[in-house]
Amino acid sequence: MRFVSRTLTAVLMLSGAAVSARAQTLIAASPTSGTNVDLFVVDPTSGSHLPYMSVTVPAGREMRFLTALPDNTLAASLYVDGSATTPSLYMKINPTTGATVTMPYGAPLDAMYAEGMEYSPRHNALLVSFASLGSFGTNRLALVNPANGAVLSTTGALAGISDLDHIASSATQDLFFDLNAASNPRVKTLTALMPTPAFGAFASPPSKSASYDAAINPSTGDVWFVDGDGARLVRLVGNTYVNGAIFTEGAKARGLACGFLPARALAQQFAGICPGGSTTINVYGVGTDPFTYKWYKDGDEIDTGSNPTAATFSLLIANAGAQDEGEYHCVVTNAYGNFTSSTIPFALCRSDFNCDGVTDDADFSGFVFAYNILDCADPAMPAGCPADLNLDGAVDDADFTLFVQAYNRLLCSF
Repeated sequence: MRFVSRTLTAVLMLSGAAVSARAQTLIAASPTSGTNVDLFVVDPTSGSHLPYMSVTVPAGREMRFLTALPDNTLAASLYVDGSATTPSLYMKINPTTGATVTMPYGAPLDAMYAEGMEYSPRHNALLVSFASLGSFGTNRLALVNPANGAVLSTTGALAGISDLDHIASSATQDLFFDLNAASNPRVKTLTALMPTPAFGAFASPPSKSASYDAAINPSTGDVWFVDGDGARLVRLVGNTYVNGAIFTEGAKARGLACGFLPARALAQQFAGICPGGSTTINVYGVGTDPFTYKWYKDGDEIDTGSNPTAATFSLLIANAGAQDEGEYHCVVTNAYGNFTSSTIPFALCRSDFNCDGVTDDADFSGFVFAYNILDCADPAMPAGCPADLNLDGAVDDADFTLFVQAYNRLLCSF
């Protein structure tokens, strides 16, 4: 019997290639649910995705713009949907600790409508497009300190620019998207840096009525953006759009970034098996691979000499007995940080006496047969003296009590 959550089961069914980092990892932000935003690692070609972390945002805000910072943290711009009358807020996200800090942008953005936001390696700062409150036409740019949201410089209205909806940057280019513009080029590239920027044509794709955030994968050069319904990523190839796969499980995205993500972990909630059975306890590293794994039981590191699987994502518990019961956790590490999984309780399913994965009358009959023999040394006792549930070397009323308590639950739910 295996106790693996549906989410973790789905994770384990994914091939490593499906969510491979490809040097850097694409991460997306979900629409806000109440005040919760889920960040998830995504493979645009298959639509597969893995939950990375959840953050709390102020009510009424969406994480429309997401970016990766050089210290392997994340930053986001929190937008009020459909309104150009409310200034956006700036959020810093530490994936290793799970901590977030939300603040206003510095002046003058604290009194402006801010839209596109992206970390630009060429400027070593955030690029933010903005306009006066009440105007969706973000035709000005600001350089912003990613450490504290302070504005370093701004431009006036940029000649020939009507709206800079989304920004995507790499070490060699900064791209600006206005896919619903009346004329081309709808994607521009920055040919001269701030504080006196200049623009050139990058791509002239067809008009697209709606889209969300964009990102560049530096290792492949692929340019991706979130489709207007949020259900998939779209790749910009020359002057055409190439649709990625629809996200599995109905996922939706808003913000999008590509970066080196510190390790986090998905872990099953609990684990167990019948006495004498074998099973695994699983975690799965999420972030930028590769990962290493180190397992602990009741706070003590498990010796990989005696159990080599303690250095893998799947810890094998073989011939399980009372000595294996306890609380397990795993430390998952990559090049950008380490993460301690949640605690996973492991308990024997003593009522599944015949180890067939269910609790029923056959288990009761099997236990009573062994219990009536009493002596573990009796040749008639089944191998391993399975009725000695507390492993004290004798079959007695203490074992009967343990069995009945488990049997009365009918299910192995701990």
